[in-house]
Amino acid sequence: MTVVLRSLLAWLGAIVLTTINWTLRVKFHDDPREGLKASNRGYIYAILHAHQITAGMNHGEKACVAMVSRSADGDLLIPLCRLHRITPVRGSSQKEGKNKGGRRALVELIDFVSGNKPCTMAVDGPRGPRGVVKAGVVEIAQATGALILPVVAVPSGRWVLRRTWDRFQIPKPFARVVFAFGAPIDADNDSALDELCVQVGRSLADLEQLHDPSESKIHSEAAQRSTLR
Repeated sequence: MTVVLRSLLAWLGAIVLTTINWTLRVKFHDDPREGLKASNRGYIYAILHAHQITAGMNHGEKACVAMVSRSADGDLLIPLCRLHRITPVRGSSQKEGKNKGGRRALVELIDFVSGNKPCTMAVDGPRGPRGVVKAGVVEIAQATGALILPVVAVPSGRWVLRRTWDRFQIPKPFARVVFAFGAPIDADNDSALDELCVQVGRSLADLEQLHDPSESKIHSEAAQRSTLR
């Protein structure tokens, strides 16, 4: 597939998804953002990779930044970001010794968040395992003093891409969306990086179990089978 054709398909997909999004009904649960903005406290959305589409289109921010992987899949997300006032910062973790720009992207995100712009991160991306939180979100929070907001975005009707590693989700037209927040996490510098990653992951797992029990059960059983191998 040529670069031009791939770009055209990405924009077509973004337009279709945005049209679907206009039909969605979104309900926010335990939303702390008004108080955080009043106190001039920055925050970072910690979302699951599977929820990128629904969460990214419905955060309601006037401006937001997000890390988008330097991959063919990431290229497909750029038009959707543009249509939803999200500034994409390209980068992902290193793979097989190749520099994927993750460290440079992290520095850019720290600059944005330091200016009190919200940031969205798919914390278990770009390749999983599902629900296992990478260190980037904690590093940004510790560098800026921003709070981490665990979030799940669960549509009542959706297409689930079952062959993807995370069962990636796309909302169906006219679905009701539960946009639920966990308690804000303060990633102070005295806490260990890995412990904070586990805390964020646990919060997301609890939110998914509460608001999307069927998916939560599938992934819990898959994790148990993987442990037994």
